[in-house]
Amino acid sequence: MTEAIFTLGIFALPILTAAVVEQRKAEKQRKKREQELLLDYKIAMACERAVEADRLAQKSSAQQTLANWEPIQFADEVPTRTPRKWGRHA
Repeated sequence: MTEAIFTLGIFALPILTAAVVEQRKAEKQRKKREQELLLDYKIAMACERAVEADRLAQKSSAQQTLANWEPIQFADEVPTRTPRKWGRHA
């Protein structure tokens, strides 16, 4: 019986302790990786919102420009001015 306890104390406990330490280390790395992924997700969502806002602003600007649009008057449609007279008796 003492040999079993001695074997457990010498071999099993250090292995168990090392396994617990490795598990904690893996858990810390997982948490860090999740935080980085969450930060990347937040940045991507903010970028997507900014792009969408810019697209909507550009769309409304184009609609406003089209609403205020007046057709171009060509030379044959515009009333022409009479030529000025030059000289003393103008």
